[in-house]
Amino acid sequence: MRQATQPRALRDPDTQAVIWGELRSAFAVAHRGALKDTRPDDLLVELMNAHQHRHPAYWQSMHTPHDMVVGCAYPEGEQGYNVARTVALGAGLAIPAMTVNRLCGSALEAAAIAASAVSSGRAPAWVVAGVESMSRVPRRGANFSESARICDTAIDTYITMGETAERVAHRYPHLSRTMQEAFAATSHTNAHQAWQHGWYANHVICPPSLTHDESVRYPVNHDKMAALAPAFRDDGVVTAATSSPMSDGASMALVTNESTARTLAIPSFLRILDITTAHVAPDVMGMGPVPAIKALLARNDISMRDIAAVELNEAFAIQVLACIEELSIPPAIVNTWGGAIAIGHPLGASGLRLLMTLHARMNAAGQRNQLGIASLCVGGGQGIAMLCQLVFP
Repeated sequence: MRQATQPRALRDPDTQAVIWGELRSAFAVAHRGALKDTRPDDLLVELMNAHQHRHPAYWQSMHTPHDMVVGCAYPEGEQGYNVARTVALGAGLAIPAMTVNRLCGSALEAAAIAASAVSSGRAPAWVVAGVESMSRVPRRGANFSESARICDTAIDTYITMGETAERVAHRYPHLSRTMQEAFAATSHTNAHQAWQHGWYANHVICPPSLTHDESVRYPVNHDKMAALAPAFRDDGVVTAATSSPMSDGASMALVTNESTARTLAIPSFLRILDITTAHVAPDVMGMGPVPAIKALLARNDISMRDIAAVELNEAFAIQVLACIEELSIPPAIVNTWGGAIAIGHPLGASGLRLLMTLHARMNAAGQRNQLGIASLCVGGGQGIAMLCQLVFP
């Protein structure tokens, strides 16, 4: 086991932000899955109600949250009108609320905002959440429009995500289609095994028609995977099988100060030690985690050798493989319970999904005081990464 590392000075327990009480819906296939007829705001209300039922001691205590922030990549239609506030009202929560959009990184950004507020003493307890219905709210929004002026300055501003994956593949030709398919197959296998072992049961709520995340395919049909046509270019290497599926889902957690978590005798929690954002060229947006994680390590005077677990969002197999290579991450510590290729990627909810999987993984492995990282690439050419430490009080 790695020697426990202490990056930067820990804050006082009254201002040290921690995350715990994570809960999410099972993720369903967009347009034809179990949640296609469920409004995203209603889905998040249901999740909030379930959380209150599961954690009555917290919700009935004097430590109840002071504010709420919800991540959503396309906050319009049924997930518009400041969906955070409407959901808070629908769930009977007497708190203010705001919605934040950093596309795929929205829910992780929500956790970062809450952690900053806790650290500053502004509010010691927050609800953080993420939601996305890719069935009911179209990608890029209902009235997407490109600016000719912006395109004159930055031609790839509005590039499609599939095309960015192909451009990453062009930069890393040795990361072949065969390697991408092997990575995708491992994602499905790991997710299936995690569900079979009951590792997701404690923090995932399934609708009556589901027993697990709907996109998980097991056993993997390697022949069918190899026979698929490229999804984004006729001469490309990225297929539907090596891309995250469009999905519906919601996620939530509590961000409080450490004193509150200890007072409530929470069995384990993640200290939120640091978060970074970074940018890359929009046409290789999948590489966003590389500068974000490099900055995270440098700011905390640690290296990848000090990291026990990594959750790296699988927008596409090619970008994860390229990020692993660039960052020299041991593959054995990445997404060991499956990733978005298998689990699904409801954009605004995925950042918290990574954090809760990271917490559960490290908890199951008994990685007391060890460090973990959750990171996502973000459309438009961004990366976001959070450094956490597992604590057993």
